[in-house]
Amino acid sequence: MAENANSFLSLSLTSRSALQLLASEIQAARKLRGWTEADLAKRTGCSRLTIRAIEAGKPTVAVGYIFEAATMVGLALFGGPFETKARLSETKTKLELLPARVRYQKPELKDDF
Repeated sequence: MAENANSFLSLSLTSRSALQLLASEIQAARKLRGWTEADLAKRTGCSRLTIRAIEAGKPTVAVGYIFEAATMVGLALFGGPFETKARLSETKTKLELLPARVRYQKPELKDDF
């Protein structure tokens, strides 16, 4: 339990807030649909305890389960399917132009006094 608490504390304030916001939105959307935690777990393909962890904003839940739960309750991730596809294409194009690896470059010493 302490390990999970430490992993949450090691996140930036922005990350913690975003995780809590998404968790709250998933929980609210589930309740608006009249679904139990077990209903959402079945649709998401995980356990009820995983849904509880998602809705509690636990940072140790696999991101795939979080995204699937959000999708199942009707939350649009990254603006929706069409926007996501376009952004993915743009990002892949950028990645093709960038180097395959980023290597550590030793800083050049400026010792010319």
